[in-house]
Amino acid sequence: MFLKIESMAEVFILMLLAVFVVAAADEAPFVGVNIGTDLSDMPHPTQVVMVSVPNEQILGIGQSNSTAANWVSHNVVAHYPATNITAISVGSEVLTALPNAAPVLVNALKFVHSALVASNLDRQIKVSTPISSSIILDSFPPSQAFFNRSWNPVLPLAPNKEAVDANTLVHYSNVFDAMVDAAYFAMAFLNCTNIPVLVTESGWPSKGDSNEPDATIENANTYNSNLIRHVLNKTGTPKHPGIAVSTYIYELYNEDMKPGPVSEKNWGLFNANGEPVYILHLTGSD
Repeated sequence: MFLKIESMAEVFILMLLAVFVVAAADEAPFVGVNIGTDLSDMPHPTQVVMVSVPNEQILGIGQSNSTAANWVSHNVVAHYPATNITAISVGSEVLTALPNAAPVLVNALKFVHSALVASNLDRQIKVSTPISSSIILDSFPPSQAFFNRSWNPVLPLAPNKEAVDANTLVHYSNVFDAMVDAAYFAMAFLNCTNIPVLVTESGWPSKGDSNEPDATIENANTYNSNLIRHVLNKTGTPKHPGIAVSTYIYELYNEDMKPGPVSEKNWGLFNANGEPVYILHLTGSD
């Protein structure tokens, strides 16, 4: 298992996990790393490449095809193929972080994709948007999960006419699998199946306030090390065994300038100066 925790609530507070609904199920699994920008000593852009539409630009891109085309031209086409860009994240947790932009989020995705089609890059570069796990209600047990119905107008998933087994009885040894399966079951609740999941943020803080006792270096190392092994072993989840869930670790650097509790500043694998917070252990079993 990833990490033995006495309280599921503690895990949900500490674990940040967003679901990225894209990617082909038959692709080889990979593990990436998120990069934040609230650092006092941000590495030079020549060392770090980020491709994401900032939340504050969603409204403009979602209301204008030409604005989306210009964004893709300046931020993607101009750097490809010299830079190996494989996906574009349109915003981050827009539905919950910027609800006023939610009505145009789907259009923003479509417009960005159309710009890639026009540049003949749509097969090489995928487009999607990270969604906070908080949009999934009753996530445990996963089989009873469903999306918050208040977001139905902005979740236009095409229905798939297949039977849904509501009596699945499975055992979960870690919260990661439970949350991923919760996303699968929530989509199945809408009769939407055969949609693979890519996790764009999952991690564990290495330090926290006095009321965050589980935010420790040992726990962070245990979680992220086992997460990497779990993904690369192609274990899959109880609902979809053998189907790997590629994942981005949250995050590469500690963001010492980030507001909020101590844990918010300490999700990184490295400090801002490049020194490792801990050394990942990638041998052994989950």
